[in-house]
Amino acid sequence: MQHLLTASQLPNVHVQVLPFRAGSHACIAGSFSIVSFAETEAMDVVHVDSIAATESAMYRTFFERTARLSLAPRDSLSLIETISEDMHR
Repeated sequence: MQHLLTASQLPNVHVQVLPFRAGSHACIAGSFSIVSFAETEAMDVVHVDSIAATESAMYRTFFERTARLSLAPRDSLSLIETISEDMHR
């Protein structure tokens, strides 16, 4: 938990918690990574551990839908801090 809180202070890290109460979501099938580049003409690249090939736009949509279901970054960090404190009591 402390590592997540520390990492969240980095300028390139954005932490959001998806609460269990959010239920089923677009990213439930598994993990994936989206790599975006600073150059506006560069295309995003998606890494998925599966044999299915698809376009990065679909995964961007999955990610955005899941992010909307997640707690805001400030609320996510507050929840992580609370859990961390409870673990050390």
